[in-house]
Amino acid sequence: MPLEMLNECIGKEVIICVEGELSGFKANVIAVKDNWIKVEEKNNVRLINGDMITQIYIPKKK
Repeated sequence: MPLEMLNECIGKEVIICVEGELSGFKANVIAVKDNWIKVEEKNNVRLINGDMITQIYIPKKK
């Protein structure tokens, strides 16, 4: 996934779908560096390889 597009997600709550998982998960994007994305979900911080991401949903603000 292109870094330019991932940088637009920093500070936003998104739904991320990765290879090998049946459904996506909701998380806040904290940082993007090289091909890695740091997200916070509930009380956990997760590092995700950008090559493993299949989709990112950015919900519209209501």
